[in-house]
Amino acid sequence: MDKAIIVENVSKKYTLYESTKDRLLDLFAPTTRGEPFYALRGIDFQADHGEVIGFIGTNGSGKSTLSNIIAGIVPETSGKVTVNGQAALIAVSAGLKNDLTGRDNIELKLLMLGFSKPEIEALEDDIIEFSELGNFIDQPVKSYSSGMKSRLGFSISVNVDPDILIIDEALSVGDRAFAEKSLDKMNEFKEEGKTMIFVSHSIGQMKKFCDKILWLEFGKVKQYGDVAEVMPQYEEFLNMWKRLSKKQREEYREKAINDTLDYERFLEKVEAEEEVKYKEKLVSKVARIKSAESPIYEDPQDLTSEKTAKNYRGKAYYIKKQGTLNKEKYYLISTEPSATAGVIGWMKASDLHTRNLVYIDDDEKEFIIHGEGNAVDQPWGARKNVVYEDLSAFSGEKFHVTRTELVGNRTWYYGTVKNENLWLRSSRLEPIPE
Repeated sequence: MDKAIIVENVSKKYTLYESTKDRLLDLFAPTTRGEPFYALRGIDFQADHGEVIGFIGTNGSGKSTLSNIIAGIVPETSGKVTVNGQAALIAVSAGLKNDLTGRDNIELKLLMLGFSKPEIEALEDDIIEFSELGNFIDQPVKSYSSGMKSRLGFSISVNVDPDILIIDEALSVGDRAFAEKSLDKMNEFKEEGKTMIFVSHSIGQMKKFCDKILWLEFGKVKQYGDVAEVMPQYEEFLNMWKRLSKKQREEYREKAINDTLDYERFLEKVEAEEEVKYKEKLVSKVARIKSAESPIYEDPQDLTSEKTAKNYRGKAYYIKKQGTLNKEKYYLISTEPSATAGVIGWMKASDLHTRNLVYIDDDEKEFIIHGEGNAVDQPWGARKNVVYEDLSAFSGEKFHVTRTELVGNRTWYYGTVKNENLWLRSSRLEPIPE
Protein backbone atom coordinates (compact mmCIF):
# COMPACT_ATOMS: atom_id res chain seq x y z
CA MET A 1 0.00 0.00 0.00
CA ASP A 2 1.23 3.53 -0.83
CA LYS A 3 2.29 5.71 2.07
CA ALA A 4 -0.13 8.48 3.05
CA ILE A 5 2.68 11.00 3.54
CA ILE A 6 6.31 10.88 2.36
CA VAL A 7 8.64 13.71 3.36
CA GLU A 8 12.08 13.47 1.74
CA ASN A 9 15.00 15.70 2.77
CA VAL A 10 12.73 18.75 3.13
CA SER A 11 14.21 22.11 4.09
CA LYS A 12 12.58 25.51 4.43
CA LYS A 13 14.68 28.65 4.27
CA TYR A 14 13.52 32.18 5.03
CA THR A 15 15.46 35.40 4.65
CA LEU A 16 15.41 37.79 7.61
CA TYR A 17 15.82 41.50 6.91
CA GLU A 18 16.74 44.28 9.31
CA SER A 19 14.52 46.79 7.49
CA THR A 20 11.89 47.11 4.73
CA LYS A 21 14.47 48.99 2.67
CA ASP A 22 16.79 45.97 2.63
CA ARG A 23 13.88 43.75 1.64
CA LEU A 24 13.03 45.99 -1.35
CA LEU A 25 16.66 46.35 -2.43
CA ASP A 26 17.05 42.60 -2.35
CA LEU A 27 14.41 42.31 -5.08
CA PHE A 28 16.62 44.18 -7.53
CA ALA A 29 20.21 43.85 -6.27
CA PRO A 30 22.27 40.80 -7.31
CA THR A 31 23.53 40.15 -3.77
CA THR A 32 21.40 38.99 -0.84
CA ARG A 33 21.15 41.56 1.94
CA GLY A 34 19.10 39.51 4.37
CA GLU A 35 20.21 36.84 6.83
CA PRO A 36 19.23 33.26 5.88
CA PHE A 37 17.20 31.34 8.47
CA TYR A 38 16.37 27.66 8.17
CA ALA A 39 13.06 26.78 9.80
CA LEU A 40 13.56 23.17 8.66
CA ARG A 41 16.66 21.22 7.63
CA GLY A 42 16.70 17.84 5.93
CA ILE A 43 13.42 16.46 7.31
CA ASP A 44 12.68 12.81 6.48
CA PHE A 45 9.70 10.75 7.64
CA GLN A 46 6.84 8.64 6.32
CA ALA A 47 3.31 8.01 7.57
CA ASP A 48 1.19 5.00 6.68
CA HIS A 49 -2.51 5.29 5.94
CA GLY A 50 -4.47 5.32 9.21
CA GLU A 51 -1.55 6.41 11.39
CA VAL A 52 -1.75 9.34 13.80
CA ILE A 53 1.57 11.17 13.94
CA GLY A 54 2.24 13.65 16.75
CA PHE A 55 4.62 16.56 16.17
CA ILE A 56 6.40 17.65 19.35
CA GLY A 57 9.15 20.11 20.21
CA THR A 58 9.71 23.40 21.96
CA ASN A 59 8.51 26.67 20.42
CA GLY A 60 10.45 27.46 17.26
CA SER A 61 11.23 23.83 16.42
CA GLY A 62 9.41 23.94 13.06
CA LYS A 63 6.22 22.01 13.87
CA SER A 64 3.82 24.51 12.29
CA THR A 65 6.12 25.11 9.30
CA LEU A 66 6.22 21.38 8.51
CA SER A 67 2.42 21.14 9.00
CA ASN A 68 1.86 23.96 6.52
CA ILE A 69 4.19 22.38 3.97
CA ILE A 70 2.39 19.01 4.20
CA ALA A 71 -0.96 20.81 3.85
CA GLY A 72 0.29 22.55 0.70
CA ILE A 73 -0.04 26.04 2.16
CA VAL A 74 3.69 26.82 2.26
CA PRO A 75 6.15 25.52 -0.36
CA GLU A 76 9.32 23.74 0.68
CA THR A 77 12.64 25.33 -0.31
CA SER A 78 14.18 21.96 -1.17
CA GLY A 79 13.28 18.31 -0.90
CA LYS A 80 10.03 16.58 -1.81
CA VAL A 81 6.66 16.05 -0.12
CA THR A 82 4.22 13.43 -1.40
CA VAL A 83 0.67 13.47 -0.01
CA ASN A 84 -1.64 10.69 -1.22
CA GLY A 85 -5.10 12.07 -0.61
CA GLN A 86 -6.88 15.33 0.21
CA ALA A 87 -5.32 17.11 3.19
CA ALA A 88 -7.08 19.60 5.47
CA LEU A 89 -5.27 21.87 7.92
CA ILE A 90 -6.97 22.88 11.15
CA ALA A 91 -5.26 25.75 12.94
CA VAL A 92 -6.53 28.80 14.77
CA SER A 93 -7.98 31.13 12.07
CA ALA A 94 -6.16 29.24 9.29
CA GLY A 95 -7.62 30.22 5.93
CA LEU A 96 -10.36 32.43 7.42
CA LYS A 97 -11.05 35.92 6.08
CA ASN A 98 -11.63 38.38 8.92
CA ASP A 99 -13.91 40.74 6.99
CA LEU A 100 -16.30 37.96 5.97
CA THR A 101 -18.94 36.38 8.19
CA GLY A 102 -18.59 32.83 9.46
CA ARG A 103 -21.20 31.67 6.92
CA ASP A 104 -19.38 33.41 4.05
CA ASN A 105 -16.10 31.79 5.16
CA ILE A 106 -17.72 28.36 5.03
CA GLU A 107 -18.85 28.96 1.44
CA LEU A 108 -15.50 30.45 0.35
CA LYS A 109 -13.41 27.66 1.84
CA LEU A 110 -15.59 24.92 0.36
CA LEU A 111 -15.53 26.61 -3.07
CA MET A 112 -11.72 26.67 -2.89
CA LEU A 113 -11.78 22.94 -2.09
CA GLY A 114 -13.80 22.30 -5.26
CA PHE A 115 -17.29 21.78 -3.80
CA SER A 116 -20.31 22.76 -5.92
CA LYS A 117 -23.06 25.11 -4.71
CA PRO A 118 -25.53 22.27 -3.96
CA GLU A 119 -22.79 20.35 -2.08
CA ILE A 120 -22.01 23.44 -0.01
CA GLU A 121 -25.69 23.93 0.88
CA ALA A 122 -25.90 20.29 1.97
CA LEU A 123 -22.86 20.63 4.25
CA GLU A 124 -23.51 24.11 5.67
CA ASP A 125 -26.04 23.19 8.37
CA ASP A 126 -23.87 20.35 9.72
CA ILE A 127 -20.83 22.65 9.88
CA ILE A 128 -22.73 25.38 11.73
CA GLU A 129 -24.29 22.91 14.14
CA PHE A 130 -20.93 21.31 14.95
CA SER A 131 -19.27 24.71 15.51
CA GLU A 132 -21.89 25.72 18.12
CA LEU A 133 -21.51 29.35 17.02
CA GLY A 134 -25.26 30.03 16.87
CA ASN A 135 -26.11 33.58 15.77
CA PHE A 136 -22.40 34.48 15.61
CA ILE A 137 -22.20 32.57 12.32
CA ASP A 138 -23.53 35.69 10.56
CA GLN A 139 -21.09 38.07 12.28
CA PRO A 140 -17.69 39.07 10.82
CA VAL A 141 -14.92 36.66 11.82
CA LYS A 142 -12.81 39.61 13.03
CA SER A 143 -15.23 39.87 15.97
CA TYR A 144 -14.60 36.21 16.96
CA SER A 145 -12.41 35.10 19.84
CA SER A 146 -9.53 32.74 19.05
CA GLY A 147 -11.62 29.88 20.42
CA MET A 148 -14.54 30.73 18.09
CA LYS A 149 -12.20 30.91 15.08
CA SER A 150 -10.78 27.53 16.00
CA ARG A 151 -14.30 26.08 16.25
CA LEU A 152 -15.23 27.35 12.82
CA GLY A 153 -12.02 26.13 11.18
CA PHE A 154 -12.27 22.72 12.85
CA SER A 155 -15.94 22.34 11.91
CA ILE A 156 -15.30 23.10 8.24
CA SER A 157 -12.31 20.77 8.00
CA VAL A 158 -13.86 17.72 9.67
CA ASN A 159 -17.12 17.98 7.74
CA VAL A 160 -15.44 17.99 4.31
CA ASP A 161 -14.24 14.47 5.23
CA PRO A 162 -10.57 14.79 4.22
CA ASP A 163 -8.23 11.82 3.72
CA ILE A 164 -5.50 13.47 5.81
CA LEU A 165 -6.26 15.74 8.75
CA ILE A 166 -3.60 18.10 10.13
CA ILE A 167 -4.47 19.62 13.52
CA ASP A 168 -2.10 22.40 14.60
CA GLU A 169 -2.83 23.50 18.19
CA ALA A 170 -6.50 23.87 17.25
CA LEU A 171 -7.66 22.26 20.50
CA SER A 172 -5.54 24.46 22.75
CA VAL A 173 -8.09 27.28 22.67
CA GLY A 174 -11.79 27.33 23.50
CA ASP A 175 -13.70 25.47 26.17
CA ARG A 176 -13.05 21.93 27.39
CA ALA A 177 -16.45 20.62 26.23
CA PHE A 178 -15.75 21.52 22.59
CA ALA A 179 -12.20 20.12 22.84
CA GLU A 180 -13.62 16.79 24.05
CA LYS A 181 -16.21 16.85 21.28
CA SER A 182 -13.44 17.49 18.74
CA LEU A 183 -11.34 14.64 20.14
CA ASP A 184 -14.35 12.33 19.79
CA LYS A 185 -14.62 13.35 16.13
CA MET A 186 -10.91 12.73 15.62
CA ASN A 187 -11.30 9.28 17.18
CA GLU A 188 -14.04 8.57 14.64
CA PHE A 189 -11.62 9.47 11.87
CA LYS A 190 -8.98 7.27 13.48
CA GLU A 191 -11.39 4.30 13.52
CA GLU A 192 -12.18 4.99 9.86
CA GLY A 193 -8.47 4.64 9.07
CA LYS A 194 -7.77 8.27 8.20
CA THR A 195 -4.25 9.64 8.53
CA MET A 196 -3.73 12.50 10.98
CA ILE A 197 -0.96 14.88 11.97
CA PHE A 198 -1.46 16.18 15.50
CA VAL A 199 0.51 19.20 16.76
CA SER A 200 0.03 19.94 20.45
CA HIS A 201 1.89 20.87 23.64
CA SER A 202 -0.40 18.52 25.59
CA ILE A 203 1.66 15.45 26.45
CA GLY A 204 -1.46 13.76 27.81
CA GLN A 205 -3.32 14.15 24.50
CA MET A 206 -0.26 12.93 22.58
CA LYS A 207 0.04 9.76 24.66
CA LYS A 208 -3.66 9.04 24.41
CA PHE A 209 -4.21 9.77 20.73
CA CYS A 210 -1.03 9.24 18.68
CA ASP A 211 0.60 6.11 17.23
CA LYS A 212 3.99 7.66 16.47
CA ILE A 213 5.87 10.80 17.47
CA LEU A 214 8.07 13.08 15.34
CA TRP A 215 10.27 15.07 17.71
CA LEU A 216 11.56 18.24 16.03
CA GLU A 217 14.40 20.23 17.54
CA PHE A 218 15.23 23.60 15.98
CA GLY A 219 14.24 22.51 12.49
CA LYS A 220 15.74 19.00 12.57
CA VAL A 221 14.40 15.55 13.35
CA LYS A 222 15.57 14.67 16.84
CA GLN A 223 13.71 11.36 16.96
CA TYR A 224 10.90 9.51 15.17
CA GLY A 225 9.24 6.39 16.50
CA ASP A 226 6.50 4.85 18.62
CA VAL A 227 4.91 6.92 21.38
CA ALA A 228 6.20 4.61 24.12
CA GLU A 229 9.74 4.99 22.80
CA VAL A 230 9.90 8.75 22.16
CA MET A 231 7.70 10.39 24.78
CA PRO A 232 9.65 9.35 27.92
CA GLN A 233 12.82 10.81 26.41
CA TYR A 234 10.99 14.00 25.42
CA GLU A 235 9.56 14.40 28.93
CA GLU A 236 13.06 14.00 30.35
CA PHE A 237 14.26 16.68 27.92
CA LEU A 238 11.43 19.04 28.95
CA ASN A 239 12.34 18.69 32.63
CA MET A 240 15.90 19.68 31.73
CA TRP A 241 14.75 22.51 29.42
CA LYS A 242 12.61 24.13 32.13
CA ARG A 243 15.65 24.35 34.42
CA LEU A 244 17.79 26.18 31.88
CA SER A 245 18.46 29.90 32.04
CA LYS A 246 18.00 32.07 28.95
CA LYS A 247 21.76 31.97 28.33
CA GLN A 248 21.88 28.18 28.65
CA ARG A 249 18.96 27.79 26.21
CA GLU A 250 20.75 29.95 23.66
CA GLU A 251 23.89 27.83 24.06
CA TYR A 252 21.88 24.61 23.65
CA ARG A 253 20.11 25.97 20.56
CA GLU A 254 23.35 27.06 18.88
CA LYS A 255 25.03 23.71 19.51
CA ALA A 256 21.96 21.76 18.32
CA ILE A 257 21.73 23.75 15.07
CA ASN A 258 25.45 23.38 14.37
CA ASP A 259 25.47 19.63 15.21
CA THR A 260 28.01 20.18 18.00
CA LEU A 261 25.74 19.24 20.90
CA ASP A 262 26.92 16.51 23.26
CA TYR A 263 23.73 16.11 25.31
CA GLU A 264 25.24 14.19 28.21
CA ARG A 265 28.15 16.61 28.56
CA PHE A 266 25.81 19.60 28.31
CA LEU A 267 23.58 18.14 31.04
CA GLU A 268 26.61 17.55 33.27
CA LYS A 269 27.61 21.19 32.78
CA VAL A 270 24.12 22.41 33.69
CA GLU A 271 24.07 20.28 36.84
CA ALA A 272 27.53 21.53 37.81
CA GLU A 273 26.39 25.14 37.39
CA GLU A 274 23.29 24.42 39.48
CA GLU A 275 25.44 23.03 42.27
CA VAL A 276 27.24 26.34 42.72
CA LYS A 277 24.09 28.42 42.60
CA TYR A 278 23.87 28.65 46.37
CA LYS A 279 23.91 31.99 48.13
CA GLU A 280 23.49 33.03 51.75
CA LYS A 281 22.63 36.39 53.22
CA LEU A 282 21.59 37.84 56.56
CA VAL A 283 17.93 38.71 57.05
CA SER A 284 15.69 39.66 59.93
CA LYS A 285 12.35 37.90 60.14
CA VAL A 286 10.12 35.91 62.44
CA ALA A 287 8.31 32.77 61.36
CA ARG A 288 5.66 30.21 62.17
CA ILE A 289 5.64 26.68 60.77
CA LYS A 290 2.69 25.80 58.53
CA SER A 291 2.63 22.01 58.80
CA ALA A 292 3.90 19.40 61.24
CA GLU A 293 4.98 17.30 58.25
CA SER A 294 7.29 19.99 56.84
CA PRO A 295 10.93 18.83 56.73
CA ILE A 296 13.74 20.52 58.64
CA TYR A 297 17.19 20.25 57.07
CA GLU A 298 20.64 20.45 58.56
CA ASP A 299 21.95 22.00 55.33
CA PRO A 300 19.94 23.37 52.37
CA GLN A 301 22.68 22.05 50.05
CA ASP A 302 22.18 18.51 51.40
CA LEU A 303 18.48 17.74 51.61
CA THR A 304 18.90 14.07 52.48
CA SER A 305 19.33 14.65 56.22
CA GLU A 306 16.06 15.91 57.67
CA LYS A 307 13.62 15.84 60.57
CA THR A 308 10.00 16.92 60.59
CA ALA A 309 8.50 19.99 62.24
CA LYS A 310 6.17 17.86 64.36
CA ASN A 311 7.70 18.95 67.69
CA TYR A 312 8.19 22.58 66.67
CA ARG A 313 4.72 23.76 65.64
CA GLY A 314 2.78 26.30 67.66
CA LYS A 315 5.75 28.58 68.34
CA ALA A 316 7.25 31.57 66.59
CA TYR A 317 10.93 31.52 65.67
CA TYR A 318 13.60 33.97 64.65
CA ILE A 319 15.20 34.00 61.19
CA LYS A 320 18.58 35.68 60.81
CA LYS A 321 19.92 33.83 57.75
CA GLN A 322 18.54 33.01 54.31
CA GLY A 323 19.93 30.51 51.81
CA THR A 324 18.96 30.35 48.12
CA LEU A 325 19.61 27.20 46.09
CA ASN A 326 18.52 27.28 42.44
CA LYS A 327 15.85 29.92 43.16
CA GLU A 328 14.45 27.96 46.13
CA LYS A 329 14.59 29.95 49.37
CA TYR A 330 15.47 28.38 52.72
CA TYR A 331 15.41 30.02 56.18
CA LEU A 332 17.46 29.10 59.24
CA ILE A 333 15.04 29.09 62.19
CA SER A 334 16.22 29.71 65.79
CA THR A 335 14.69 30.10 69.21
CA GLU A 336 17.01 33.09 69.73
CA PRO A 337 17.52 36.19 67.56
CA SER A 338 20.75 34.66 66.30
CA ALA A 339 22.09 32.55 63.42
CA THR A 340 24.27 30.55 65.84
CA ALA A 341 22.41 30.33 69.18
CA GLY A 342 19.19 28.32 69.55
CA VAL A 343 19.39 27.03 65.97
CA ILE A 344 16.81 24.37 64.99
CA GLY A 345 17.57 23.95 61.29
CA TRP A 346 16.75 25.05 57.75
CA MET A 347 13.25 25.07 56.28
CA LYS A 348 11.83 25.94 52.87
CA ALA A 349 10.36 29.44 52.78
CA SER A 350 7.16 27.94 51.33
CA ASP A 351 6.71 25.91 54.55
CA LEU A 352 6.72 29.00 56.77
CA HIS A 353 4.54 32.01 57.53
CA THR A 354 6.99 34.90 57.87
CA ARG A 355 7.02 38.57 58.81
CA ASN A 356 9.84 41.07 58.49
CA LEU A 357 11.38 41.95 61.85
CA VAL A 358 12.68 45.52 62.04
CA TYR A 359 14.61 46.84 65.03
CA ILE A 360 13.45 50.35 65.99
CA ASP A 361 15.28 51.36 69.16
CA ASP A 362 16.31 50.55 72.74
CA ASP A 363 14.87 53.76 74.11
CA GLU A 364 13.24 53.46 77.50
CA LYS A 365 9.58 54.43 77.69
CA GLU A 366 6.53 53.60 79.80
CA PHE A 367 2.92 52.66 79.07
CA ILE A 368 -0.13 51.50 80.99
CA ILE A 369 -1.31 47.92 80.40
CA HIS A 370 -5.01 47.30 79.88
CA GLY A 371 -6.58 43.95 80.71
CA GLU A 372 -7.24 42.61 77.18
CA GLY A 373 -5.17 40.22 75.08
CA ASN A 374 -2.11 38.20 76.01
CA ALA A 375 1.64 38.50 76.56
CA VAL A 376 4.33 36.39 74.86
CA ASP A 377 8.01 35.62 75.32
CA GLN A 378 9.04 37.02 71.92
CA PRO A 379 7.55 39.34 69.28
CA TRP A 380 4.79 37.92 67.04
CA GLY A 381 4.24 35.09 69.52
CA ALA A 382 2.43 31.90 68.63
CA ARG A 383 0.29 29.62 70.80
CA LYS A 384 3.23 28.04 72.61
CA ASN A 385 4.92 31.42 73.07
CA VAL A 386 2.05 32.79 75.17
CA VAL A 387 3.10 33.61 78.75
CA TYR A 388 -0.17 35.20 79.90
CA GLU A 389 -3.44 34.58 78.08
CA ASP A 390 -5.18 37.19 80.24
CA LEU A 391 -3.55 40.51 81.10
CA SER A 392 -6.14 41.41 83.75
CA ALA A 393 -3.58 40.73 86.50
CA PHE A 394 -1.49 43.60 85.07
CA SER A 395 -4.35 45.89 84.08
CA GLY A 396 -3.47 49.49 84.97
CA GLU A 397 0.16 48.63 85.80
CA LYS A 398 3.09 50.47 84.29
CA PHE A 399 5.02 48.63 81.59
CA HIS A 400 8.65 49.74 81.42
CA VAL A 401 9.85 49.33 77.79
CA THR A 402 13.51 48.73 76.92
CA ARG A 403 13.22 47.61 73.25
CA THR A 404 10.89 48.38 70.35
CA GLU A 405 10.54 46.32 67.17
CA LEU A 406 8.27 46.29 64.14
CA VAL A 407 6.90 42.91 63.02
CA GLY A 408 5.22 43.23 59.65
CA ASN A 409 3.19 46.40 60.17
CA ARG A 410 2.64 46.04 63.93
CA THR A 411 4.73 47.51 66.73
CA TRP A 412 5.89 45.27 69.57
CA TYR A 413 7.47 46.34 72.89
CA TYR A 414 9.77 44.38 75.17
CA GLY A 415 9.67 45.42 78.80
CA THR A 416 9.08 44.65 82.47
CA VAL A 417 6.00 44.63 84.68
CA LYS A 418 6.06 43.30 88.27
CA ASN A 419 9.51 41.79 87.58
CA GLU A 420 8.14 39.88 84.55
CA ASN A 421 9.89 40.28 81.17
CA LEU A 422 7.32 40.22 78.36
CA TRP A 423 6.64 41.15 74.74
CA LEU A 424 3.42 43.11 74.21
CA ARG A 425 1.75 44.48 71.11
CA SER A 426 1.12 48.20 71.02
CA SER A 427 -2.64 47.51 71.06
CA ARG A 428 -2.28 46.09 74.61
CA LEU A 429 -0.85 49.39 75.88
CA GLU A 430 -2.08 52.90 76.54
CA PRO A 431 -0.20 56.15 77.12
CA ILE A 432 0.34 57.21 80.72
CA PRO A 433 -2.17 59.99 81.55
CA GLU A 434 -0.56 63.37 82.09
